[in-house]
Amino acid sequence: MKTPWISVTAMGEAPVAPDLAVVSFAVSGSGKELTLTRDDVNRRSSAVIAGLREMGVADADLTAPDVGIHPEYDYRKGQRLIGYRVARQMTARVRDLERLGEILDGLVAAGANEVQGAQMTASDPSAAEHSALDAAVRAARAKAQVLAEAAGVKLGGVARIEEQAEPGVGPLPRFRAMAAMAEAADVPTEVAPGELTITRQIRAWFLIE
Repeated sequence: MKTPWISVTAMGEAPVAPDLAVVSFAVSGSGKELTLTRDDVNRRSSAVIAGLREMGVADADLTAPDVGIHPEYDYRKGQRLIGYRVARQMTARVRDLERLGEILDGLVAAGANEVQGAQMTASDPSAAEHSALDAAVRAARAKAQVLAEAAGVKLGGVARIEEQAEPGVGPLPRFRAMAAMAEAADVPTEVAPGELTITRQIRAWFLIE
């Protein structure tokens, strides 16, 4: 005879303070001459990287791939090449969040003209993940108990538990600003890291006695 059971899904959450920001930014430019445009972007990129190093960002926390080159065409009278857009997308991990606003302003001052955002995260969320799993298991038992009482049966022990795919941290606070706005600002940028929420979802099977 097949063993009777009750199956439920449940989610648990746990807060965690962010201690790391991943800043996405770019240095870009457009021009008719590819070599001149690329050299200008590379020069400004080098200035941005040097500025980040001066502000204490380690080389291991910098990602700066080669430039991307995109031809620009005028389609009004056929496909006529009118110039090139060159962009270098980069990221920097900022480990001192108290300096994040200063670093964002420094990026723009050094030549970054596109600042997509600063995504907050936790470098070691394991303790919060364990708390979220514990909360999920307790929530699962509570749901199973309600079902058992409604069905007039007695809830037994856990037969099986599976962790299900679920975004691990959310929502992720982000700081977003366009370089032109930052250049026009007369006051330093302030960034509030906020709090992250770790979520974990499980499916559990409880025996019926």
